[in-house]
Amino acid sequence: MDEKDNSRSSLQTAADLGRAAKAAYRIAQAAAVSGVHGAAAAAVKETVPALVKFFLAVLLILIVIPMVVFTALPNIFFGYDSSDTASVIHMTEQAMRIGGAYMSLDDFERTQIDSIITGIAAEYEADGTAIDHIEVKNTMKEDDLLWIIAINSAAYEQDLDAMSAELIQNFCQSTLSYQPSLSLLGGSTSATLEVEIKRIDPEELMEQMGFNEDARQWAGALFETLKDSGALEKYGGYFSAYQPDYSGDGSYSGDIQHGTSYDNDIDISRFVSPSTKNNLDLAAYAVQAWENNWGYVWGTYGNILTESLFAYKKQQYPDGVGNYADFIEANWLGRRTADCIGLIKGYAWLDASTMRIGYAANGMPDYGADQMYQAAKNAGIQGTDYGTVSSMPEIPGLMLWKSGHAGVYIGGGYAIEAMGTRKGVVKTEVSGRGWQGWCKLPYIDYLEVE
Repeated sequence: MDEKDNSRSSLQTAADLGRAAKAAYRIAQAAAVSGVHGAAAAAVKETVPALVKFFLAVLLILIVIPMVVFTALPNIFFGYDSSDTASVIHMTEQAMRIGGAYMSLDDFERTQIDSIITGIAAEYEADGTAIDHIEVKNTMKEDDLLWIIAINSAAYEQDLDAMSAELIQNFCQSTLSYQPSLSLLGGSTSATLEVEIKRIDPEELMEQMGFNEDARQWAGALFETLKDSGALEKYGGYFSAYQPDYSGDGSYSGDIQHGTSYDNDIDISRFVSPSTKNNLDLAAYAVQAWENNWGYVWGTYGNILTESLFAYKKQQYPDGVGNYADFIEANWLGRRTADCIGLIKGYAWLDASTMRIGYAANGMPDYGADQMYQAAKNAGIQGTDYGTVSSMPEIPGLMLWKSGHAGVYIGGGYAIEAMGTRKGVVKTEVSGRGWQGWCKLPYIDYLEVE
């Protein structure tokens, strides 16, 4: 998709619908007295019926004009802070979660790209090609994000109950297109890894998804509305509390235990079933990471922190990594590192036959801690597959969760967690740690302890 307005000229009908929708928004806002239905009724009484019916049809289909889901938030859309109506409360909570996922897509896209590049670099290093430097060319622009939101919303016909943050982020991940290449220096084995992140082609994407002409027009209308309203900037603040946090929990001041070894090898001789993914081997993997004093670097998942990878991470995360560069260089450079959820993903993505950690392998998606816990809840039964810490069964390999952070239960009341940059992978007591829940990861098997 080039920088010209070809997409806009090819969607003139969609543009007309977008402008009509904004007009409907102004009518409804001016007449609002009791939520969406009250606004609609007031607008019908006060305006020419034929014109208003068209405007309201657009309004009701879009549900929210400024930011796709936002008109499904009557409390925000019409200026109210709260509601006692159960259906409105449910709709607002669901839309806030979806809005949070939408508003975090830019950051989510960055972390997805980061994970992919980390995996690509590790693959080359494992094959004996020393990566000197990593260069990333990300050509994606805000319009691509708007198209992702618009197309995803049209695909679900703006049904809030059918949509979820997990599905939205899966869709975003599936739209990423990238091309790695190597530039060798002279005749040496050192190289510059170049990765180009490509822009999306909305017409091609809608074709792949089987959109008919009506769906295309509504996706176009949503895109036009989002683009012209500046909703991302205007309404982003409402959803900041609902955006995922990819950081650790390094502020903990309680008792922690460090391992006594320093080894980058991963020993699968302790695994009960190296060819499968199961809870007992996850616990054994986490214990090894602790014993060998793995470090913590945001956006890593068991990779060895090379000079080139470290330089890239500093550029990618000037706050999360750059602000701790001196400490990381002195303590974690040349060692295996992971962030909190990366400790779990590294086990799931490990190929025991080659001892390489890939990317999004073996059915485990590239999720953050909150996403992973939500996926477990969606797939499981409360009390059996997830619950509060007070109800946690004695099963090694459960994931422990608190907002923005995850750990691995190893049994006997202890957990292993990649805690934070200055602490690395440590062992802690579950009691008093502030964990909010536990879950069985839906991407691995759970075996009984013999």
